[in-house]
Amino acid sequence: EAHGIKCWFCKITFHAINCSTEKNCVSAPTVFSNQLQPAVNNTGAYEKRFGRFLFVCDFCITCEEEKRALATVDRVDVLEKKIDSIKCSFKSEISELKSMLCKPEVTSAVTPANTIPGNNIQNVWEDKQRTQNLKHMMAIKNDENGNPVNAAKLEKICIENGISVHKTFTLKRSSDTGVVLNSKSDADKLQGKIVSECPEHKVEKVATKVP
Repeated sequence: EAHGIKCWFCKITFHAINCSTEKNCVSAPTVFSNQLQPAVNNTGAYEKRFGRFLFVCDFCITCEEEKRALATVDRVDVLEKKIDSIKCSFKSEISELKSMLCKPEVTSAVTPANTIPGNNIQNVWEDKQRTQNLKHMMAIKNDENGNPVNAAKLEKICIENGISVHKTFTLKRSSDTGVVLNSKSDADKLQGKIVSECPEHKVEKVATKVP
């Protein structure tokens, strides 16, 4: 036991010196007693040192190296399988995309409105009931001093009067305030409110473009 050293993994104690065969000795007697044994057992000069020196027998080293090699092979194998799966998926998506691009578009014939029996409307833009629900735009002019309409006040007017606004923006050329509303009735209502509550700002409706 005094000349023995224990393997960190298998916990078997090996005779470290004075073996019958030189190749079975762990170290020379002087080195073992003065350095190796205190370092492994963390005694003597090594007692307060950081870390530990470990002894591992040849068998355990071989087993550990084989385990690590197998783990590396397994990781590489898994990675290769994932790459192959991604390649297959990518090829499938490319094939579907090519098929979609090459497939001719099927369109159905549209019967002109004026050929439908009993339909007197020649152009859908002449249907006033439908065009009432189209988006309408108006421009709120800046006042005489060049100041735009107060955004907070405009928002308050729209909220309090249930006016549906699609968006507001600043016109590039004139710097006036543009307002896009969701229907003609909303546009008429907002125009009346601006005239009554913000008389310093003039309102111009922008005609809805039709084909």
